[in-house]
Amino acid sequence: MEFGRRVVLAVGVLVMVVAASFLIDTAVWAAYLQDNDSNNPLLETATVDQEDFRHGPQSWRPYATPVAIGPGDLPSGDWYLAFVELGAVPVGGNPALSHTGSVHVDYRFTDLAGTASFSVYGLRAGDERTWTNRQSGYGTSGYYVSGTAAPGEPPRWASPLPQGDRYIIETADSSHSADDDVARGTRTFWFERTGSGLDGLHITTDPAVRKGQVTETTDPEGSFYVTYTGGNVVGDLFLMVAVDRPQPEDFELRLESTFVEDDR
Repeated sequence: MEFGRRVVLAVGVLVMVVAASFLIDTAVWAAYLQDNDSNNPLLETATVDQEDFRHGPQSWRPYATPVAIGPGDLPSGDWYLAFVELGAVPVGGNPALSHTGSVHVDYRFTDLAGTASFSVYGLRAGDERTWTNRQSGYGTSGYYVSGTAAPGEPPRWASPLPQGDRYIIETADSSHSADDDVARGTRTFWFERTGSGLDGLHITTDPAVRKGQVTETTDPEGSFYVTYTGGNVVGDLFLMVAVDRPQPEDFELRLESTFVEDDR
């Protein structure tokens, strides 16, 4: 009898722990969705200009080990990098607990020289652990746009990122000139180890194709979606814009982003 009571008590405690975990998870999602109400999506806008390319020239983009920027899996070329915080984040996880969805991004280039590459970085809510899209193998995704403008002068303010598992990146902020003494905003990307944080985020032209694909186009205007297939909460989402040539003075990239709920 004593053993039976202990078994019943243990099962009761287990049920209480599971129930408490469910309630906590639900409360976290509810708080998150309160700030990201898919029924009233807010359109966020951003502009990238010549002076926002703060990092480079370099052949790779941030990850625990160097990751290629151009199509293919080997770092190559000389690229200049800009990082733009998007105003929305994709939501993964259990659709029974939350409104899952992607981030729709519209872009419009003016006077793009050479090729521009889009990649995405997401910071886990509560810390700086970071996800990014896969560059090679199953689930590879990316978006490349080619332009015909004449290149400009190399940006004297840009410098390559040091390699490592933590990166302090300067965020795009067109309100400050490259020569201003006012420091630009910075964020930290952290990758725990090689293989960690790769493939959680994806770029796709169809949100139903959640793993995405590689798109190459010459259209200066277009759109794509950012999807997330992980179970944690993405706290912040960044679009990395890389160009393989210095941009002219009249270069501009206009971005609009909004959360789009999945069809049920």
